[in-house]
Amino acid sequence: CLVPETIKFDDGVPRLEYVIRTIHNTIDPDFAFFVNDHTFVLPNHLHQFLKLLDSSKDLYVGHALKGEKETAFNSGASGYVLSRTTMSRLIKEWDKPGSKCQSANVSKWLQGNPGLLTAKCFQEVMGIQLVDTRDKEDSSHKFHAYGLVRTVTGSVDQWYLNKHQQLDSIFGIDERYHHMPQKGALCCSKDTISFHYVEAAENIAFWNILQEAKQQPDSISDEQIKKTMIQEWPQRPEIGAYAHPLPASQSPVWNDMIKVIRKISSGVTS
Repeated sequence: CLVPETIKFDDGVPRLEYVIRTIHNTIDPDFAFFVNDHTFVLPNHLHQFLKLLDSSKDLYVGHALKGEKETAFNSGASGYVLSRTTMSRLIKEWDKPGSKCQSANVSKWLQGNPGLLTAKCFQEVMGIQLVDTRDKEDSSHKFHAYGLVRTVTGSVDQWYLNKHQQLDSIFGIDERYHHMPQKGALCCSKDTISFHYVEAAENIAFWNILQEAKQQPDSISDEQIKKTMIQEWPQRPEIGAYAHPLPASQSPVWNDMIKVIRKISSGVTS
């Protein structure tokens, strides 16, 4: 849907409210995945993930983050899912005079942070809690707030790592990783759903190499995967300001990069 011209660039809360209302009222899907336009999404993995869930129940899932003194929330960068029931309840809450879910009834700071305002509404007003969506087998993440290269190499921002340090307090103690994102082949679940900061040219190259690895998993060699990626992957400025280019051809990082490509390639359909 196109946002009306009356909603300006900085009107984050009104924009989110308009989008959720429009999706719920005109499409009424079982689930909606909220993500921005430079995010790479594996639709088959998202579909498989949602098949196990019930849209008649509340749902707010993605990649959980939490600052030391703030409400836990799901990263808007990696995207989050709301169920039909949650969207319906949220709209009703917005329509209640005096509700703490309305931007007019909260601080100026929260008015400028629609994701945090919504998360606070879910948890403190509607009683909807976050879910640990990591892979049950190896605790790797399914929703990623950075692109492939930065996720595999672990070259992410410190603020992002800091917002994982408080997750023990809401999900219970993780003795192995303390909910911190891992690098290398452990970064990404075989059921990975999204990567953020992926511009158009990188989206195409990423999709193509995953398709190739899926279609010939036993016959394509590691060297072929590497060669194809080097040939097709865009360089700056096409990869975007927040993305990192592929590693140098002799870098040991390629071992993990190829493992991750093979690991998640089952999420691609022809």
